[in-house]
Formats: sequence, structure tokens, C-alpha cells
Amino acid sequence: MMLYVTSLQPFAGKTLTVLGLGRFLASKKKLGYLKTLGNRPVIQEGVLTDQDALSVAQALQLDIPPQDLCALVITQDVVIEALERGPQDLKERIHRKLALYRDRFLLLSGYGTLYSGKFLGNSHLDLIKALGAKTVLTVRWEGEYLLDPLLKAREDLGEALSGIVINALREETRSFYEDLIRPYLEKEGFLILGEIPYEPFLEAVSVGELRNFIGGDLLVPGREEQLVEHFLIGGMQVDRAITYFRKTPRFGVIVGGDRSDIQLAALETGAVCLILTGGLYPNEIILSRAEESGVAILVVPDDTYSAARKVEQLPRLTRLRHPAKLQRAFQLLDQHLYYERLKSLLSL
Repeated sequence: MMLYVTSLQPFAGKTLTVLGLGRFLASKKKLGYLKTLGNRPVIQEGVLTDQDALSVAQALQLDIPPQDLCALVITQDVVIEALERGPQDLKERIHRKLALYRDRFLLLSGYGTLYSGKFLGNSHLDLIKALGAKTVLTVRWEGEYLLDPLLKAREDLGEALSGIVINALREETRSFYEDLIRPYLEKEGFLILGEIPYEPFLEAVSVGELRNFIGGDLLVPGREEQLVEHFLIGGMQVDRAITYFRKTPRFGVIVGGDRSDIQLAALETGAVCLILTGGLYPNEIILSRAEESGVAILVVPDDTYSAARKVEQLPRLTRLRHPAKLQRAFQLLDQHLYYERLKSLLSL
């Protein structure tokens, strides 16, 4: 049997759904995992594979060689070839990989949305239909705005759509969801397989990811695995800044390199990371205090506004590889995926 996980929006939480379904299935069946189309190229053990697929296999402790984790890794060369020569039929390539998993329950996923991959030759929708796979849609909570694309996806998938997982359900809109949206979805015949609350910690960024994304000079090494959950801009008066710092967990501060007053206030109120802008380095007092407290300092050439704009993009790009984030993800999945419904759906 094959179960294909896809989504209606980019960054909807497909990997989270894959981890939850994968751990559940691995406890019941011999499990295989394949990412049909991947857009996170990485070299592992000398071969090209997809970073997210590799992370899923590691998190689920699946013994799958890196070269067998992704049917097509979308590199720049692949994109250029598709644009110059036109789309190619990818189904034969997918079937060659499927042959490796004949004796396993196969969990499938891919980059982007249900409709991604069309310019390459086959979208996930095309592959689902060709494979005859059951499909689980991950839907990031966006209020009633998710309904139209969800109804369209059901129209396109037909009987292949087996269930949906609602992700990032915010507490302030929960009553609206429970009173109106959930009853509507159930009346329309959607099988809800999970309702996962919004957890900002899963969007936290490690200092290492931050440095790799925005560049700069890391002054306090050895802190790359520390997680930053919220970013604040230190452009205010010190007393007001301290008020915000004290009520914000796991925070980093984006601040001009010449604002030693804000830098010191952040260090004294539990900052995880300082991003000093303008290419200006901290004075010895700040650097010494950061080393004592284990706080990373990243010096970047950008001005504060430009650095903040870059940082805004990070929560959507960060992944679940960090051990603390994986642990929290599995806790959420254990509490909010409906495993009895899954057992019934998959006849387990």
C-alpha cells in the first residue's frame, strides 16, 4: 500500500505529518519512505539526495541508502533542462524507485504543494493518480480561506483523497474552527486525521541556520545549536526594551553595533543571540559578558532594517532537524494525530 502526503500551501507542515504517520506506520508495518520530488539538494555519502528526505529517514530510524530516498532531486541543472527542453514524463523514474519497496508499506511525499512539479513533467497530483496512492493533505490553518482550495483539491483528487491534517491551529481562533469550520468539513465528508496546534518553537531557528542564511561573523563559537524563537529589533529606549525582553522567550535581538546599552540589556535579560548590524563589532565588556553567558553574537554588514527583512523569511525555511524540535514535534503528534482513525483508514 502507498500513502502520499502532500499539501495545499508551501511550508504547510508536510514534514510534520510525514513524521507522525511514519512513526505510527513503522510500529505496525515494515516501512519504506520515498520523496518523489525534492528541492533541497545535499551530498550524503558521496551521492546526491534530498536534505528533508534524509532528515525524515534519520528521525524515523529507517535504514534506506541516501540514493534511494528521493526519485528526483531538483538541482539548478534539472530546472534549466526542464525549461530548455520541456517537461519529461517522470513516472518511469518513480516506478524504478518504487520497485525497491515492493515488500513495504510505502510513505511518499514531495516538495511544494499538490500541484508542484508540473513544469518538470508531472505534478504530485499526476503521480498520485498514476500510482493509485491514498493521499493525506496537510493544510496550514488560515481560517475560512482554506476552504476553497481544499474543495478544489478534493475535486481534483477524487477518491484518492483519504484524509486531511489541519496544522498550526491557533488558540485565538480555535472556537471559530471548532464551532463552524470543523462541522462544515465533516459535513462535506472530509476525514480529519489530526488537528495540530500552532507551536512557535517548531519555527525556532538555530544560530547555525541563522549564520548560514544571513551571513556574518560569529564571535562566540560553539553556540550553533542554540535555538532562537523570537526576534526583536533593538531600536528603542533601554527601559522600554527591557520590558519586551523580559516577557519574550528564547529571543534574539537585531541591533546596531553601536548600541552597547541595548546589547547589555539583552544579555542581562536572557537573550539567546545578538545580531549586530552595520558591520560594527561589540566592545570588550559586551563580548566578555556574552562569552560568560553563552550568548552568540553575529556581526553582519547589513543595516538593521535589511537584517530584519532577511530574518523574517527564516521561520518558513527552517527545518525540524534539531533534536529539541523533533522531540517537541513528536509530543504534539502523539497528542493531536487521531491514530484510531488512521488504523481504520489503513485497515491496520
